[in-house]
Amino acid sequence: MKEGFEIIDTDMISQELLQPGKENWKKVVDEFGKEILNKDNTINRRLLGQLVFQNPELLDRLNKITHPSIRQQWKKKASEIKDKDPEKQIIVVIPLLFEEKLEKDFDKILCIGCSPSVQYKRLLDRGLSFQEIKNRIESQWSLEKKMELSDFVFWNDGSIQLLYDQGHIFLNKLQSDKTGSSFLGK
Repeated sequence: MKEGFEIIDTDMISQELLQPGKENWKKVVDEFGKEILNKDNTINRRLLGQLVFQNPELLDRLNKITHPSIRQQWKKKASEIKDKDPEKQIIVVIPLLFEEKLEKDFDKILCIGCSPSVQYKRLLDRGLSFQEIKNRIESQWSLEKKMELSDFVFWNDGSIQLLYDQGHIFLNKLQSDKTGSSFLGK
């Protein structure tokens, strides 16, 4: 659902930068050791997540290693888009927007939330344990705080179609208002 908007997803950028030989891959392996590697030299993200989400110091170290280059990449992509089309509206998806104090970089902020039970079910379906889920959720700001600080909120307890419907309404409003040149979701 791009609807004429460009979407920059920082999770995708993060994954790209963690590929073998890429900038963040070397830094993360140097910091956390070769024990976090799979046989094909890719980073075992589940193992890395288990390490850092149970230890705030390690999570902070990982974030300090990876976030600067992720930020540099999304800003570069946004600049390239604007150079090609100054009128183009951009959505930048940043899960840790508030934690990283990046909200000032955006005209509008969209938060997508769901109930704790739905969040747990979705993460369990991805293979995480209850403890891993608890650790990840506790490492972030509360959803309530993020919702309070956001300009718009989608509630995502329903079907994917309901989320798309909310998105279409939201994007139509933005296009008709022409109020936001860049904003974020997640």
